[in-house]
Order: sequence, then structure tokens, then C-alpha cells
Amino acid sequence: MPPSLLPATPFLLAVGVSLLPGGPWLRHAAAGTALTSLATVAASRVAAAPPSFQAINSAMLWCGLLLCLIAVAGGWRGGHRATIVPLAVALALALASCAGVLLEGHVIPSLLAGLAGAAAAVALAVGPAARVSADATTPTGAGVLRRRGMPLLLSVFLLPSLWFALTVAGPGGMSLEGLRDAPFSPAAETLLAALLLPATLVLAGIWPFGPVARGPRLAPLGALLLLVAVRPVLGEGLDHWRSLYAGWLVLGAFVAAGGADWPRLVACAGLFAIACDGESFAWAGTSLAVIASLLSVAPGMHRLLPRVALLAAAACGIAALGVTLGIEVVYSAAMVLATVIAILRTPFPAATAG
Repeated sequence: MPPSLLPATPFLLAVGVSLLPGGPWLRHAAAGTALTSLATVAASRVAAAPPSFQAINSAMLWCGLLLCLIAVAGGWRGGHRATIVPLAVALALALASCAGVLLEGHVIPSLLAGLAGAAAAVALAVGPAARVSADATTPTGAGVLRRRGMPLLLSVFLLPSLWFALTVAGPGGMSLEGLRDAPFSPAAETLLAALLLPATLVLAGIWPFGPVARGPRLAPLGALLLLVAVRPVLGEGLDHWRSLYAGWLVLGAFVAAGGADWPRLVACAGLFAIACDGESFAWAGTSLAVIASLLSVAPGMHRLLPRVALLAAAACGIAALGVTLGIEVVYSAAMVLATVIAILRTPFPAATAG
């Protein structure tokens, strides 16, 4: 594969992983794909990087590729030779596309980074994987909170926002165009954003609002609120609060990753993508929010549909990563790390040999 097709590497690996059955090596392949995606997108966005960035990014890329190799070797030893073919083909193309980039002009640093990546890959592969308890019991007395909590919180956030916006915009504020033309000052935008951004967290069921939302079923409404009201009307307010909002989403992503709660993790990623750049990549963030809503009702779906939804989430996440890295670098890397943690904590069912 020529270097010009390097950005396609994570997509190829994601497709290969999606075709695999369960087993511990599926976990290794998925974690490797996440790390490879972050390293590949970061390399494509940085033209002249310092040696420290090159070393860290090369180590992360090597680690991801080696985890995929460990997955192929594990599947081969386990007798799943036919099922690892898609991943093996995708991995071969990925190695062909990455080898020149890794070694060209940086042979010694790349080899040292490869050793570091190998150590990290082995540590991730042989480390104990935590199992998530399937206790779905509801605490006593939580019924009232679940039934009334979301309407009350949304009323607290949305009603003052609506009153203040209509007061400033006047009679024309009843339409979106009127709100966009309203003479909001930077202070007013900052105040309104401080009320509307928490409302999106409530709608998406982001920590600590999970108990009142019962999953991110309404995450698409939170994404719509960001796209229609916050970004076009309160641009300066969003810029003012973006770092705090993104940090909250990353914290919620780590909480969801600790319990392998994929619907909430995907919802965090969707709102994060929209907050970073809702114009050029609105489709990616909105799609992640819709997928999170679908995954929240996954137990009632056919068993194939959640896997297809997660593959679509991987594609949208990789696409959004190219934008978020240019705006919130640290939080983007932290979001990928939360994804890796969720992968390692997900108890994939063992596959039968065939």
C-alpha cells in the first residue's frame, strides 16, 4: 500500500476486527486498532514534529500493530484460522503502508520505539482482563429519581435559558433565524452556554446523570441541541466552556469505560466531536449519538446488529479524530485511551474452534 493510503490503515483494521468471532484475541485486536488509529491520524496531522512526538507516536503505532499481530497469532493457535483471515489481510496491508513511514530517516528511533511498543503490547496482551458484573438490580428508592429526575433537571437548565434568550431576542426569538440574529453579548453567550451544555449531558445520560436518563436513549436530542442552538447561536460561549465541557465528557468516558458501558462511551465521543467541530464533521458526531441510542436498546436487537453498530461507531470515531486532534489534542488522546480501557474490560465470549 502506498504511503498516500496511510489514513486508510485504521479503517482496514476496524473492518478486519469486525468480522472476527469472540475470544481474548478479539480484545487484543480491537485495542490495537484503537491505538493504531490515534497514532496514524496524529502522524497525518503533524508535518514537522519534534523527536519526542515521533518517538511516542511511533511507539504507539508499533504497540497497536503488535497487538493485532498477537491477536492473529492467538487465533491461529486456537484453531480459528479461517476466521482470522480478514484481520491478517488488513494487518498485512497496514504493515506495508506503515513500514516506510516508520523507518524512513528514523531507523534507530523507530527501532527503539518498536521495542517500547512491543513491551506495551505484551503487557496489554498478557495482563488480566477484568470481568464486568451483570448486576442489573435497581436500588431501593431510585424509582422516583428515575421517573422525575430528567424532567426536573431539564426544566432547571432549559426554562431559564429559553426565558433569557427570548428576552434578548425579542419577538423574533421564536424562530431559529431570529435567535441567530439576536444581539447576544459575549457574556450572554457564556451564560446561556453554561445552562445549555449541562442539558446535553443530561439528555445523553453522561456521568453523573446516568441514573435519571436510563442510558443514552436521548443522546441524539443532546447532539441536536449542540448543533442547532449552541454552536450557531452561542459560538463564543461554546469556545469559552469547550475545555471544561470536553474534560467532563472525557471523565464520563472513563467512568463508562470502567464498566464497559459502550452506549455511554459512544455518546461521550459523539458530543465531544460536535463540540470540537460541529460544522465540517457534524455527521460523525451526530452518527455516534444515534449509534449510542441504538446500542442502549441493543439487548432487544438481533445479535448481529450491535456489532454492525460498533463498526459504524469505529468508522465515525476515526473520522472525527482527525478534527478533534486539531482542537483538543490531550482530550482526544484521553478519549482513545478510554476506548482502549473499555475494550480490555469487555468480556468477549469465547469462540468455538472451527
